[in-house]
Amino acid sequence: MILSSLKALAQKERLTEDLSYEPKLVAWVVSLDAQGHCIGLIPTAMPQGPKGKLVPKTMQIPRRTGRTSGDLADFLVDKPEYVFGFLPAGDATEKRRQRLEPRRRLFLAEIEKAAATTGNADLKAVTVFLQSDSERDKCVTMLQQQSYVSNDLVCFEVSGRLVHEQPEVRSYFSIQRTASGEPSVQCVICGELRPPVDKHPSVQIRGGSSSGIALVSFNSAAFESFGWERNENAPVCRDCAEGYTTGLRRLVSARYPNPEHPGEFLPRRSVGLTGDTLAVFWADVESESLEWFADIFEKPDPEAVKSLLDSPHKGRAAAKLSARFYCLLISGGQGRAIVRGMHTGALGDVEANVREYFCTIAQFSEAPLPLFFLLRSLAVQGKADNLPPPLAGEVFLAILFGLRYPFSLLSSAVQRCRAEQKVNRERAALIQLYFQRNKEREELTMGLNRESPDPGYRLGRLLAVLERLQGEANKSLNKTIVDRYYGAASTRPVTVFPSLIHLAQHHAGKARNPGFFQKEIGDVLDAVESFPPHLSLEEQGLFALGYYHQRQEYFKKRESAPSQEAAGGEEGESINE
Repeated sequence: MILSSLKALAQKERLTEDLSYEPKLVAWVVSLDAQGHCIGLIPTAMPQGPKGKLVPKTMQIPRRTGRTSGDLADFLVDKPEYVFGFLPAGDATEKRRQRLEPRRRLFLAEIEKAAATTGNADLKAVTVFLQSDSERDKCVTMLQQQSYVSNDLVCFEVSGRLVHEQPEVRSYFSIQRTASGEPSVQCVICGELRPPVDKHPSVQIRGGSSSGIALVSFNSAAFESFGWERNENAPVCRDCAEGYTTGLRRLVSARYPNPEHPGEFLPRRSVGLTGDTLAVFWADVESESLEWFADIFEKPDPEAVKSLLDSPHKGRAAAKLSARFYCLLISGGQGRAIVRGMHTGALGDVEANVREYFCTIAQFSEAPLPLFFLLRSLAVQGKADNLPPPLAGEVFLAILFGLRYPFSLLSSAVQRCRAEQKVNRERAALIQLYFQRNKEREELTMGLNRESPDPGYRLGRLLAVLERLQGEANKSLNKTIVDRYYGAASTRPVTVFPSLIHLAQHHAGKARNPGFFQKEIGDVLDAVESFPPHLSLEEQGLFALGYYHQRQEYFKKRESAPSQEAAGGEEGESINE
């Protein structure tokens, strides 16, 4: 299902009309005349983005061979070491220098063969140039005077025409690469009898090799069955292999060229969850909601979120809401890509789940909080690399598909609150997400719940009240009772709260409005029969929420100051900051 739906995506977006060519960044164009003389070396890089970074031009070029460490030349467009037999001094080890001439000859041989087969005049001009040491040296000198790197791709134009784009050259390359002596077998994707590929095309995925890795690969006998060897275990024809790979490349790339609008890019359909894990998603139909999903993790657009929240009130086609939505979690590896999870669902259901997520976190910030920002609050030193490896992916899938949040989400939030002796809005939002989905605690979705009987929630509120009272009694504290006792109060209340209650009487004598705080303490303790010897992990989560909700209640702006009856102090006084 994964491979066939990826292929269908590529076909839907018209990315497979010529599978023999693929989009790549080409940095340099060697300009030749009809006789094969070098006229100049043209850089294609143009400033892009807000910082004006120079980015080479994207061109449709002959599909890459997927070489690794062996000597294998790509057709007509390649790196300087293959085109010119040249490497910059810093990259040229003795071993690589010894391989430069053989690689140059491989590149030249492919073009000589194409020129002899087609009789194309421009291909002949390229072979004349490549056979001339003086012309190549002239071009290498131009390249050395420019800012370039060894991995830059170089192509050719003759009399202003890009050689690799000519119909005759495209036809020749297509015929050459599809010729196969392999016997036909049934393709597992299309079901037709066709010769299978020996090696699946590679894709550049974070965490994997820079040269790319395959999604399908049987690189060990442990993965083989029934005596079949390597990819015989899952035979896929060339068209299907390149079709699904094109779909995956389009998803993992943040700037995949739009074939219908040259110079523009297709909308982003991926989210980087960790340093080595990517979430890619797509649907059977085009929908603006896919744009919203791309921003959940990194930088939600307030207008897009508002549009998502308003979408149920707008007329939408039932077919679009019932369309299939796919999400794939994928990581790089040494031998092949690692599929960490695959989920599908109705697009309308996914939108509803995402709306629920944004409605919950809206209680904690006027602007929508990025999921990455929330999860980072769980990590030691705020570094995403310190998060448990599967956590980000599990939370992302839970948001999209209405799944239960992992217990590790609550555990990480509680542990970090205890370690830092504080509850910030990010961790409070995640804890509330957990209880709302996993425990169906709807009463926690509207902020402070004064009626909640949960001991953990009540004791968290009590700690916030006592902290506020301490602050009213002493404005110049370096450390509050929360800084000193949060960890113990949230895990072993009986060891801390009796002393804090006794200390509160001392603080009440110095506060401007002691009656208000005495009433608050009484209201909180009304449902607490005794201080428990310990709190479970879920009770610790409720403790953190109770503390956060009560503390935020004190910071809310009010339209008018509380009366003497409400505040327990002089008329007009307010405990709000």
